Amino acid sequence: MKKLALFLMVFVFFLSPSLFAHDKKILIINSYHKGFQWSDDILAGMEEVFYNHPEITTNILYMDSKRVSSEEYYAKLRELYKLQLQNQKYDLIVAVDKFAYDFLIKYYHELFTDETILFTGLEQFNPEDVQKEGLDDRIYGILEKRAIPETIPMISHMIPNLKKLYIINDASANGDDSEPFIRQAMEEHNDKFEIEYIRKSTIDELNERFAVPNKDEAVFFIRFYNDKYDNLYKNSQIATMINKSALPVFVTDTLFIGKGALGGKLVPIQEVGVATGKMVIDVLDKKIPPLHVETFIEYHYQFDVQKIKQFEAYPNASLKEYELVNAPLTFFDKHRKFIDAVFLISPFLVFLILGLIHNIYMRIRSEKELKAIELQKNKHQQFIIQQSKLAEIGEIFSSIAHQWKNPLVEIATITQEHFYSTEDSINEQNNQYVHDIMVQVRYMTDTINDFQKFIMPSTQKTVFDVSEAIETMMKIINHNIKYNYIDVTIDVSNATNLMVSGYKNEFMQTLLNVVNNAKEQIKEARENKLIKRGSIFIQIYNYSKKVIIDIKDNGGGIPIDKMPNIFDAYYTTKEQGHGIGLYMSKLIIEDKMGGKIRASNTNEGACFTITLGNVT
Repeated sequence: MKKLALFLMVFVFFLSPSLFAHDKKILIINSYHKGFQWSDDILAGMEEVFYNHPEITTNILYMDSKRVSSEEYYAKLRELYKLQLQNQKYDLIVAVDKFAYDFLIKYYHELFTDETILFTGLEQFNPEDVQKEGLDDRIYGILEKRAIPETIPMISHMIPNLKKLYIINDASANGDDSEPFIRQAMEEHNDKFEIEYIRKSTIDELNERFAVPNKDEAVFFIRFYNDKYDNLYKNSQIATMINKSALPVFVTDTLFIGKGALGGKLVPIQEVGVATGKMVIDVLDKKIPPLHVETFIEYHYQFDVQKIKQFEAYPNASLKEYELVNAPLTFFDKHRKFIDAVFLISPFLVFLILGLIHNIYMRIRSEKELKAIELQKNKHQQFIIQQSKLAEIGEIFSSIAHQWKNPLVEIATITQEHFYSTEDSINEQNNQYVHDIMVQVRYMTDTINDFQKFIMPSTQKTVFDVSEAIETMMKIINHNIKYNYIDVTIDVSNATNLMVSGYKNEFMQTLLNVVNNAKEQIKEARENKLIKRGSIFIQIYNYSKKVIIDIKDNGGGIPIDKMPNIFDAYYTTKEQGHGIGLYMSKLIIEDKMGGKIRASNTNEGACFTITLGNVT
């Protein structure tokens, strides 16, 4: 029992480490107040990640820096936090945006001991700042880079006659961080159109300035939370100003898309929060080194359909992926209640639709099966027609062979009769003449017999020797190959099982088609003086209980663009070709003998590989 109890303890320890995991405490210092949409979206993204990590608990402090940002306020805030955070220990401190980050760096040693810091939402980061405070061994962060340089040329593409661009960026500390990127972009485009950079203004002034339509002007909105009198505007006020603008307004983040902005290359704020949450997990798990800072660059192209129509400014065709918002309601959206009612009142419609879908599926399936049967039937008919043609040719050739054999017999008889009836003494020279004549007569007779067997179609499948079939076929065309200066090598691997089941004569005709194609390619290569002598190498071996036949030549190969079509019916690259040879070869090997035939190129020429199943 003791051993069993010990085993169970070890088992639970290794399979359930979460039972012993310590809770992780995270302090989030938010630069702004609760209800500020930008930071609320960041926190929502983080919470989405933390939802799957119940061991993490968070505490959020709001600095309210959009409303108050004086040094006196920060000093009071430091005293308040010292009181709030005394006797508190956190595994990680997250600073949301610039104000919280600067506050942390400045007062870290007064408020904390050795806690790790992770910042998010900053546009600029200087490692020297943390090195001066001795914090470079505990800093991580995510930079939010706005697509300012990319958006300006996009605006000029969407508004081809653009003559003036207004850029709005408030005079806050955040605006100061964006300033260098804006200035750089302005320098790159000042010579193409006029750019007016607005940092200090009010919403009323902006409403008045952008109240008159002008097809040659546009607005590039970066941010405008604080006006020149340091008044703080709500997102709803800013959205109203953007929506009322008589000029198209382009933005850099998702806060105002669908609320009046035309669109742009946008930073998805909540996804920045998700990326921040994931980095928090990695930092807690010690998966990344200190001073690890990433730049968030996963932008979304989003455009408002209503604003596109209003200003006739359409996304560039080069943008392959973008999202449209405020699109007109579809029929289903407009009549959603009616559709829901129909489905609630008439559930049998679902079964009716499923039945119709099933019927359509079965009909499509039946059509495919019928087409497959028809295709197989056509192939079989083509095979029968080919066999019928070969049978007719065989009968004709049998008549010709009979007419040829009679003179050959007469020649042999006359020669022997003359030899034995001559009055002259039999000498070695006469004997040699008679021998040569008889050899040639026998060769011609054997050739006629071989060709007669070869040309006749097979009546049924038989088991035959692949090597013997190849040698028989090569005997028939030996002279043709020889007089075209082609060397043929047949290599049969040791202990190869050469027996297959199929149509022997048709198999030999398949080999003849491949070898003839190789011969024609070699002749063309020799005529073009690419090679001096042709070579055909036939290799036979076993692999995975199959017979593999490789037929390689040095004729230069098959053009890559023609390779996919060489087995198609009536496809030929020759002036006088009929395009049926390789098609019939594929039909015989694959449909009639259950094998495979494929073509490829080697360094010297083409290679046809035939694969057939062994007969044991």
